[in-house]
Amino acid sequence: MIKGAIFFLLVMVAIGMIGNAIAPSAMRRIIRRQLPKASTCPRCGRYLVGKGGCDCKKRA
Repeated sequence: MIKGAIFFLLVMVAIGMIGNAIAPSAMRRIIRRQLPKASTCPRCGRYLVGKGGCDCKKRA
């Protein structure tokens, strides 16, 4: 049973290495396309988290 699991994992590693050798940058392009650009505050440039807005407008 353990030999079968180890063999399966080795086969999966080999498939991954072959895939990386054939198309090394394909995964980076897919990840880059799916991630949206983070929104920043137009006033101070800080990253905006949530819908509350930036703290720079709340300061006096």
